[in-house]
Amino acid sequence: MIRRVGFGLLAFIMTLAMLQGAYLAYQRYRLETQNKGVELVIDFNDIKKIAAYEKTPLPKILDALKTSGVTGIGLFEETLPDAGALGELYYAGGSGILRLKNVNAAFKPLIKQRKIKTDRTYIYLPNSQVRQRIAKQLKWILGERSVNFLTKEILEVHESEEELRDLGLGFSEAQEHFIRRRGFQVVPRVWNDARYHLGNIDQKVSGYKGHHLIIFDGEEVLGYPDTLPELAKALKKYQIDYGYVEIVKQDGDRQLKKLMGTGAVKVHSVPKDELKKLTREEALDRFVRAVRERNVRVIYLRPFLPPQIDAFPVQFNLKYFRDIKTRLAGAGFELGSLPPEPELQVTEKQLWLLALGVLIGTIFLLNQFVKLPTILNYIILLLVWLLTIGLGSAGFWLPVQKALAFLAALVFPAYALIATFGKAAQVSKIVWRDAMWLLINCLAETAIGVFLLLGLLADSRFLSGIETFPAVKMALILPIFIVALYFVAQGSRGTFRQRIWNYLQTKVSLLAVLGGLTALGGIALLAARSGNFLIPVPSAEKTFRSWLELILFVRPRTKEFLIGYPALLLLAAYYLRGGKKWLWLLAAIGVIAPVSVFNSFSHIHTPLYISLVRTLNGLLIGIILGYLAILVAYWLRLYNKGEPAE
Repeated sequence: MIRRVGFGLLAFIMTLAMLQGAYLAYQRYRLETQNKGVELVIDFNDIKKIAAYEKTPLPKILDALKTSGVTGIGLFEETLPDAGALGELYYAGGSGILRLKNVNAAFKPLIKQRKIKTDRTYIYLPNSQVRQRIAKQLKWILGERSVNFLTKEILEVHESEEELRDLGLGFSEAQEHFIRRRGFQVVPRVWNDARYHLGNIDQKVSGYKGHHLIIFDGEEVLGYPDTLPELAKALKKYQIDYGYVEIVKQDGDRQLKKLMGTGAVKVHSVPKDELKKLTREEALDRFVRAVRERNVRVIYLRPFLPPQIDAFPVQFNLKYFRDIKTRLAGAGFELGSLPPEPELQVTEKQLWLLALGVLIGTIFLLNQFVKLPTILNYIILLLVWLLTIGLGSAGFWLPVQKALAFLAALVFPAYALIATFGKAAQVSKIVWRDAMWLLINCLAETAIGVFLLLGLLADSRFLSGIETFPAVKMALILPIFIVALYFVAQGSRGTFRQRIWNYLQTKVSLLAVLGGLTALGGIALLAARSGNFLIPVPSAEKTFRSWLELILFVRPRTKEFLIGYPALLLLAAYYLRGGKKWLWLLAAIGVIAPVSVFNSFSHIHTPLYISLVRTLNGLLIGIILGYLAILVAYWLRLYNKGEPAE
């Protein structure tokens, strides 16, 4: 009686925690439905490329891009060779100036005065705006003493010409004016240089003041590795968001995202080499999927170019960009400049209750293995809860949130299976109906954990992808072992410790060893296929996925509807017929279904309604396949005269 009342009180508290999670999930849903802005950006160099193919005037292409929904133009910083090609300046090394006969006339007085030195670089800057910008940029990166004017228009730099060629020197005033005059915003593309440091990073970033977004180019973000905190401080100071390109790896990216917080914006782009492998339709689907399912807010467009396309590149790409606009608008998104990102954060008191809910679920699972005295359960719960609150109050709430979310992902899918099928089965004659009720019960137990997870991670840092759910692959694998361990131990007598010891002493055949290795291989494959990078997706499966997405709007997880739910319904039917021998195996496979549901909702950057639709689609197809699997099991006479064939 005491145990019943004690566990009833714990269940009540966990219900309150679940309701708290549901409330936070609703707050997140409201935020997601309000934030529908998407910005299209295209590289200025790419615009010039497609214009060159047909010798089309740039203003004409830019006007067409404006009607296609493009609002931003990616512009790389100017280098000395770039500025020289535009006629903005003339530069040469001192040795070259002294050696050349037809040197620029501006240098001749300096040659006569013997002021030209062979190891330095000299820049002739007739335009005052360009002159001021280049001088400032060089002084910021090289220092005041390394740069000085010999005349009003000639700059002397205490570096060789080769050392200066790759320096980013801000943006061409003429190009920026040309872009802005046609209604576009400029998105700076900036690369790193080892000479940016604590003393000059703020000055460098000040040169981008007035721009709303910056995207770094190359293998490193600006200021890597030692100046990232100062970089983030400067970006915030000048109100510039950091656009990080998902999938593309850059050194310093992870740290800078965390430092920027809500000032980090997710960007999706298809690299040039990868674009060569895609069709136009595949690229369109990819962009829409990125915006709809991964909270991408900026699309950085790349054009299709000959010989990949057998068409006029200008018209082909303008239509391609218009189709992106149409597809995104059809999906409910608005094209334009990004509004400020609204913030969502869980309060400490809300986290106290959510933590208590997860820990109670852990106590429930623990008692499925070892029945502890009621008072001991309360003591363990109180001590761990106070430790959790203490760690959070000491400034570690983010690690605590992640740890609790990971614990929920381990506990609730496993507990859902064990609580549903761990009791002595009452043999049923109406397997079709009762199997469905068992499935619903299992999913209801899982849903408690899902709401706790959503509450714990209802934070803008997780929604934007700056922070992620930890140890995804472990969360996929460990519940399988927990469930298998429980049902294997349940199949023998004695204490839990004795049952495990007896099981470890069991003699096994070579066939069983091979079967075990096959099962481990399957689990490894499941973990590897939780992402698309360890094992590439076969083309046939890509086609199947695209077909599912076309039919169902959101593609369900393959392992969920093809393996998890059929195994779960086979488990239910087997359980309802009194089966015991293979209960552990079916349960270990069937837990993939609730684990996959958890996995869907742990992708916090995915909008909530997408995860919900994905889960419902997986459930619908999984139920159909599950009942077909039961039908096949009866047809193969795996059940004999109403009893399971053991």
